[in-house]
Amino acid sequence: MANEHDVHAPCRRNLDIILGVARRVANEPRLDPLLACIAGETCNLLDAERATLFLYDAKAHELYSRVATHSEIEVIRFPADRGIAGSAARDKACLIINDAYADPRFNPEVDRSTGWRTRNILAIPMTNLDGQLVGILEALNKRDGPFTEQDSRLATALAAQAGVAVERARLIEEQLAKRGLEKEMELARDIQAGLLPQSPPQLKGFEMAGWSRPSDYAGGDFFDIFEWGDGRVGLMLGDAVGHGVGPALLAAEVRALVRALALREPSPNVVLCDTNRLLACDVTEGRFVTLALAALDGATGIVSYASAGHGPLLALRASGECQEFESTGLPLGILPEAPFKLGAPIPLQRGDALLLLSDGIFECETRSGVDLGIEPVIAAARAHLGESAAAVLKGVEDLTDSVSPTGRFRDDRTAVVAKRV
Repeated sequence: MANEHDVHAPCRRNLDIILGVARRVANEPRLDPLLACIAGETCNLLDAERATLFLYDAKAHELYSRVATHSEIEVIRFPADRGIAGSAARDKACLIINDAYADPRFNPEVDRSTGWRTRNILAIPMTNLDGQLVGILEALNKRDGPFTEQDSRLATALAAQAGVAVERARLIEEQLAKRGLEKEMELARDIQAGLLPQSPPQLKGFEMAGWSRPSDYAGGDFFDIFEWGDGRVGLMLGDAVGHGVGPALLAAEVRALVRALALREPSPNVVLCDTNRLLACDVTEGRFVTLALAALDGATGIVSYASAGHGPLLALRASGECQEFESTGLPLGILPEAPFKLGAPIPLQRGDALLLLSDGIFECETRSGVDLGIEPVIAAARAHLGESAAAVLKGVEDLTDSVSPTGRFRDDRTAVVAKRV
């Protein structure tokens, strides 16, 4: 007769394995190493040839594998109600399948693709502390015979530890990914902000100012105020369609192209023609940029401009009158050979101001659910026309801030003003 020590030795061994797994999974915050650890210990505990963990994607209602020990398959994804794993997930119950090919739920395609043959399967649901499904743990091919109820009890104890650890590791992974994305977005925002002019060039008799407020970390709006030859200043304001990093990159490209082309070309419409031809080779269908480009001559006070689908440009007169100037061509990036006309000259007298706006300002949503419109914007700018250029822009910004129902904006807001003093 075997002594008591010999009888209880396997039980103690199994308990030691489960306790050891519990300690290891508690100290492993990384998901992939954790899954590999659980799969390996499942094979040790149940004397199985292989083990696979299927994680549950609640949004897609799918099961997918990220670990298959000694397997050539790295990822398997399928609906969460399909197959043996799907049955275990649906019923949240342990399944013992001791003749895999005799079970109609078994999918033999995996075996055919790897050259391996599955004999028997033990499938155990993994749940979190709230009893919600985290995944399915499968042990394959017990070496010394069929899986037993004792194996089921051991695997269930293991899965209880594994489910909580996997849930924790997934949450950590999601948080790290979110933080990483936020850091990237913050970097994009900082880079984009760094591309905006920190202080406008000096032009005798004029004040100039501009600001941009992206609706997200980075946006498609941009502006620039730059020297454009002797006694001239260039003003540009553009809007790359969309929000986020992609439009921000497109905006940076357009700004760089305009700056480079303006070094050798004094006419705004020619610069737009050349910019459009170059940009159309780079952008995909559905991507485009609206852009207003103006050249202000300090000696004459005359503004020459061209606009690629961007408008209106506003000339606020000291008398209180407001003139609107429309676009002179299509947005950039649509047709490579699109023509751009030069708009009518805009003379600025003392006290007059030229105002360039993005549509995120006059299309700002108000508390009543309708767009702000252009007239309140003109009124806000006109109310500060007797003050500095920066004060004119501040009046516009304060208006949009005051009418917004949430303080969040669905589109970027950008404005540039040049005022003759």
